[in-house]
Amino acid sequence: MIKSSFLKKQVEKAKKEKKTPDFLRRLTLLVVDHVLRKHYADTYPMKCLQSSIAISMVLEKFGIKSRAFVGEVCVAQVFEDESISPSWNGFWGDDHHVWTCTEFGEFVDLTIRYLHLHPASKYNSQIPMPALWWENTTSWPCTIKYLHQGIVNPLLPDSEMNDLDVFKKSVLNKLDSALKTHSAQEVIFQPILHGTKSMNELYAKGNLWLQKSIIFQELNIPHPSRIKEREAELMKNYENKA
Repeated sequence: MIKSSFLKKQVEKAKKEKKTPDFLRRLTLLVVDHVLRKHYADTYPMKCLQSSIAISMVLEKFGIKSRAFVGEVCVAQVFEDESISPSWNGFWGDDHHVWTCTEFGEFVDLTIRYLHLHPASKYNSQIPMPALWWENTTSWPCTIKYLHQGIVNPLLPDSEMNDLDVFKKSVLNKLDSALKTHSAQEVIFQPILHGTKSMNELYAKGNLWLQKSIIFQELNIPHPSRIKEREAELMKNYENKA
């Protein structure tokens, strides 16, 4: 059992350090991931909206504010087969992705770890990347780009909204169950990228996505034109507001 006093200290730590503690990251992703895969069966790699809303809901239970954002994402795509050239993958142009941003400025993305199973990618045999809970957005690596368009306001058909409600209730039930049946040491969810330090640690441990994506830095492989255009748009908007 995870005691309420322990959770209270974790929340106090979050407010003090202005970042989500490692334990709450693992617990949140563990719970949402379990229900996501169970509830949505083979379609879970495409449920970024539902995943992000659920993550925000769980964080709210701990007193941490967050919102789901929609936008474009570009990440390094690498393969075990050395004969296949590395390339970019993600969601841009007509395709969009949803992730969560916490009150501390962290970017949280669970389903990015399932990009290799997405219908547009699953036949490419690409290497999966870790889940993301990135702390300092001033230090993004070139292999990961998140370009927001706005806050998510889900307007789904009634049947899908009803399904989302069922999913959210299942997530809360799973959270309650995990708090009652797990010890803090049993809450395990790996790997999670949360900053450059974690990148270096996972690289040293042999994470294939990180080890192979280093080529993007070594060769300075340019991003897709749409990603460069969108990044320029955001920079211009930022400069105009400054």
